[in-house]
Amino acid sequence: MIYSQGEQTVPMKCSYSFRMGASLIAVMLYAAISAAAENRQQAEMVREIEDNLIAPCCWSQPVSQHYSEASEKIRKEVREMVAAGKSRDEILDYFVAQYGERILAAPRARGFNALAYVLPWAALIVGAWLLIVILRKLRSPVAVPPPLPDARYASIVEKEVKDLDE
Repeated sequence: MIYSQGEQTVPMKCSYSFRMGASLIAVMLYAAISAAAENRQQAEMVREIEDNLIAPCCWSQPVSQHYSEASEKIRKEVREMVAAGKSRDEILDYFVAQYGERILAAPRARGFNALAYVLPWAALIVGAWLLIVILRKLRSPVAVPPPLPDARYASIVEKEVKDLDE
C-alpha cells in the first residue's frame, strides 16, 4: 500500500501482527464455509435416506414424513450413521437387516422385485406396438367383395342383361 505524506509518496509497511490476523481470519472463513457445505451435504443425504425408508409402526409413510416414536428413533440412527461417515447403501443395508425389505420405499431391483422396474416399461412398449397395429388396420382399406344379388332379383337382372345383348 502507498500513502502520501506531503509531496512524497511513501510505501506503507504492514505489520506482522496485521498479516497474521488477516491470514487467521481467511483460514477461519474458509473453515466455516467448508463446514457449512459439508453439513448441507450431510443433511441432504439424511433426507434422501429418510425418504427411502418406510416407518415400521404403520408401514404407510416414509420416515421423513411420519411422526412416531419408531420414526424418531430411525431418524436419529440415520443422522448418527451419516455423521460417522457410513454410505447410503451401508445404512439402507443395516435397516434391511433389521426390518426386512419391507422397510424400503422402493424395492431393490433384484430377483422378483426386478419386475417392478421392468414390467411398466414392457407394458408401455407392448401398448405402443398394439396402438400402431390397430391404427394401421384402421387406415388401410379392406377390399370388400360386392354383395351378391338377392335371389328375387336374379331373374330380373338376367332378363335385362339378355335384352341388352340383343
